[in-house]
Amino acid sequence: MLDGHDQKHVILIVEENRGIRAEAVTACKESGYGTIEASNGADALEILERRDDVSLVFTSVNMKGPIDGVQLAVRVHARWPKLAIVMTSGVVSLRQSLLPQRFRFLSKPYATEHLMTCFKLLIEFEHRQEVSSPQ
Repeated sequence: MLDGHDQKHVILIVEENRGIRAEAVTACKESGYGTIEASNGADALEILERRDDVSLVFTSVNMKGPIDGVQLAVRVHARWPKLAIVMTSGVVSLRQSLLPQRFRFLSKPYATEHLMTCFKLLIEFEHRQEVSSPQ
């Protein structure tokens, strides 16, 4: 379940569908990212509390359990405001203009190359902010 301690950027993939989650993990690893997997929002929050190396959270909007993807994104943004978040759904659609700066929404089905481009842009934005911020 836990992978990616040696990677510079680690992506937490939160998706209850094992097949879709596996595809995202494979695409991330092929792009050089470390990965951590969670099948629900509660597990994702537990992982984030234990680890400080996560660069981005990728979550499905619709998940069973007490914390769906939207609730997860709200909690992550409140607790870790600099953490990038990408949400996806085949049912719901969110307008990008309504989302915070470090949030992105992709409709399912998505092409993995679009997903990796989105991750890269958000992670590079984070790096540019760190470099330009006065210490």
